[in-house]
Amino acid sequence: MSRFPLVASLLIVVFSSCTTIQTMCYERLCPADVVFVEQIRKVGVVNNTPAVQQDYEQVDYASASLEGDGAVAVEALAQEVASAEYFDEVVVYDKQFRRSSYPLDQPIPKATVDELLHLLDVDMLLSMERVNVVLKDTSMIIPEVFVKVPAVEGAVTSVVRAYLQQRKEPLFTIQTTDTLCWEVTSDLTYGDVIKDVSEYAAKQPMKKLLPYWMEVQRNYFDGGGTEMRDAGVYVREQNWEEAALLWKQVLEKKKGKHRMRAAYNLALYSEMCDDFESALGYLDMAASCVENESFEGQLIEIYRMQLNALSDKKQILKLQMKRFDLIKTKM
Repeated sequence: MSRFPLVASLLIVVFSSCTTIQTMCYERLCPADVVFVEQIRKVGVVNNTPAVQQDYEQVDYASASLEGDGAVAVEALAQEVASAEYFDEVVVYDKQFRRSSYPLDQPIPKATVDELLHLLDVDMLLSMERVNVVLKDTSMIIPEVFVKVPAVEGAVTSVVRAYLQQRKEPLFTIQTTDTLCWEVTSDLTYGDVIKDVSEYAAKQPMKKLLPYWMEVQRNYFDGGGTEMRDAGVYVREQNWEEAALLWKQVLEKKKGKHRMRAAYNLALYSEMCDDFESALGYLDMAASCVENESFEGQLIEIYRMQLNALSDKKQILKLQMKRFDLIKTKM
């Protein structure tokens, strides 16, 4: 298994008869970690971050732990949720209502949840609960000139909770941590850092919260015969149907590695059609034509793992997108 990453990094490999492995990319909709019931249509985004007073003049870049700007983070989170076009309506309420006596990890009290749901006339609250950044000295390389310069690195942590009227406790809590880096210049201010942190904190939870688009990279065999070469042209033109017809011709007429390459490519075509069962079947055909320990055999197994992962997520995504099927039915 340890050899797979090495094989995966060899993106273009030249074979005999002018056969190559090419790479292509496409955008795939991926499921989030959370599945919302279809009845949740209107969402309120609220600010439950702690109210803190920070003297930026006394902060040390090398060791500071700072709270973000809750109002900025809530506005940014509302924009992210709205731009996903997953809910019918997104209402933002950035007024800070957390009492100073609450512990930092204290969820919104049930009475306040009910009050906000009624005030905003929404089905669910998404609450920005915490935006924190821990800063430390570091350095970064400017790519254009390959020069190392002083920088500050920040570990940004955001906490988002969801609340429903029917529940005494939060529906879920999403906590994420990621890193930002700034070059230290005379123009850099703590205000800039806090603004960047607060906006970035709103982006971090989105892949866990709502379905998202991700660029997927795949390999395919190109060349090695007229049909395979012409099919490669069709792939680059995004004409998958014509490419598949040519690969099927090779699959029927050829043996050995020619048959393996056509079957491998047909697995990719099936993935593009969201038919993972057929894709895995074609990979079985491809695997039967080569040795398991060969380069091609390892490439097939890597692709099999990728397809299995997508297949496992397909049902989750189907549940998350069911609300749009219901809308089409009603229309």
